[in-house]
Amino acid sequence: MATFVIRKGRAKPLWFGHPWVYSEAVERVDGGVLPGDAVRVVDHDGRFIGMGFANPRSQIRVRIVSRRDEPLDETWLRRQLTEARDLRARLGLPSRENTAYRLANSEGDSLPGLIVDVYGDAACIQFSTFAMKQRETSIFDALEELLHPKTIYEVAAGGFAQVEGFASSARVVRGDPRPRIACKENGFDLVIEPLAGQKTGYFLDQRENRVLVEKLAHGCRVLDLYCYAGGFSMAAQRGGAKSVVAVDVSARALERAREHFGQNGLGELETVESDVFRYLEQAPAGAFDLVICDPPKFARARKDLPSALKGYRRLNALAMQACAPSAIMCTASCSQLVSADELERVLSGAAQDAHRRVQLVSLSYQASDHVLPLAFPEGRYLKFVVLRVL
Repeated sequence: MATFVIRKGRAKPLWFGHPWVYSEAVERVDGGVLPGDAVRVVDHDGRFIGMGFANPRSQIRVRIVSRRDEPLDETWLRRQLTEARDLRARLGLPSRENTAYRLANSEGDSLPGLIVDVYGDAACIQFSTFAMKQRETSIFDALEELLHPKTIYEVAAGGFAQVEGFASSARVVRGDPRPRIACKENGFDLVIEPLAGQKTGYFLDQRENRVLVEKLAHGCRVLDLYCYAGGFSMAAQRGGAKSVVAVDVSARALERAREHFGQNGLGELETVESDVFRYLEQAPAGAFDLVICDPPKFARARKDLPSALKGYRRLNALAMQACAPSAIMCTASCSQLVSADELERVLSGAAQDAHRRVQLVSLSYQASDHVLPLAFPEGRYLKFVVLRVL
């Protein structure tokens, strides 16, 4: 087994619990190493830091998964998945109201590059590291034993697979090859399409934020921007909204949102198929009492950050102009590279551009089943800011 020796002065984040060893922090590697190998990590003085999985192809050379000097074998892998399942059980998942939840959250469950989302009687998996993909058979076996799912799906990893050096495609791995799965979130009946939807089929990270929107919606004229399958729109409607307008550029997403409204007895949903920027540029000023803005990721790489921040500022300024006096605006960023502080600065600039004043009501992150290491700010990719717009 190879040992990665960390440069003097570069081990402090690792000692505090950060799981990533960057290439520039490595002084030398004692022994040969191949992508996906289990390796030891020690500091400049030879003190043991942890065990992890290596990939010489990546700028993240090692992802630490254990602070014990132990074999990262099949027994270890099953233990991690079992502990992940047991933690969700302590969080009340699954439940009568929620049969859709995240079982494994990558670094948060010491399984870097492994996402497992459960939708009813199905498990949807996304691999984004070579090490986890290399161990896929053991992962599938463990999930069958722990969950007894009727179907296991793999969803494509996109650019992560290319960077890490493996092939990835959307497919049915085991079980019944169903295109659609029934499940529940916050008591709503949902139909998920794992092989055709965004992420693993739905945005489970917003579950608790949708509960908040439901509480805020009573009597409001609601605008749901980037509505996707209608999660926020349903929450607002059940919360007693006066009206709901859902906007998305995808006709298929709007069709699914309308289906979900009908399936849950919420009546008809007013939908607008449009680019959100174009819609807001023509929207009547001050027409909405509650605006939800949940855009896709604007910054996928650090080089994208300046343009992403400009995009968020423009988008939120337009959304604020659509707000009635004292309206509530819920706005999100799922870009990992945009910190909460940066987003708040962007929102302050957007308020200035829109000639509005804003008050911060709350700031939240992804749902509680998306657990994270405390010393891993990179994992707090979702920021959900609630503002009062004056």
